[in-house]
Amino acid sequence: MIAARAYRILGLPAHASAPQIRSAWRAKAKLFHPDSPYGNAAAFCEAKAAYDALTNRPEQALKKRVRVQATSRRAG
Repeated sequence: MIAARAYRILGLPAHASAPQIRSAWRAKAKLFHPDSPYGNAAAFCEAKAAYDALTNRPEQALKKRVRVQATSRRAG
């Protein structure tokens, strides 16, 4: 997902800070969550993908997994 599109999905300007990105994501998640009365699963997933693209979440998850594996090897 291109960053410009991700900013547009979350309704943010291109120079938004990390707290603004998080705040916009939380607002969209609350609005579109499938369990809410006005839930929209497709819009929720699109907003989640935009948030992940802007915060580089897949890379952070990989780094965390590597750290956990390294720690468990040292402990065992």
